[in-house]
Amino acid sequence: MKAKIAVTTNKNGDKLAEHAGHGVYFKIYEVDQEAGLTGSKVIKIDKEHTLHNLLHNPQTNPAEHEVLTSQILLTGGIGMGAISKLAQMGVRAYIVEEKNPDEAVQKLIEGNLRAVDPNAYQHTHHHDHEHGDGEHNCNGHHH
Repeated sequence: MKAKIAVTTNKNGDKLAEHAGHGVYFKIYEVDQEAGLTGSKVIKIDKEHTLHNLLHNPQTNPAEHEVLTSQILLTGGIGMGAISKLAQMGVRAYIVEEKNPDEAVQKLIEGNLRAVDPNAYQHTHHHDHEHGDGEHNCNGHHH
């Protein structure tokens, strides 16, 4: 069985990023159940196709979005609303404390990766950004 794992990263793909919603860099890993990790690449998505925009405007989902066609998303932060929406699309999202994407994926493969409780994360998460389209609810945060 083959799987694709997306990890929010910085431009170089060597540091796990803190927030999935507005990230434009992801490191995509290809994993084979028998062969283990078979490859990885860093991708940059355009701002129109950030997870935040895609989850708020599902009609803009491109058919082959690298993150949405992954089975697992690892990130330093994501809200419960996004976790639920991604789950409906077949992507299981996990908040992890590991800072190195390669180590996080290796620990995931080995079954040793510790995920953070998203409810605990949600209480300490500060969601400061403007949408420009008036008051609405964004993963439980009012703007």
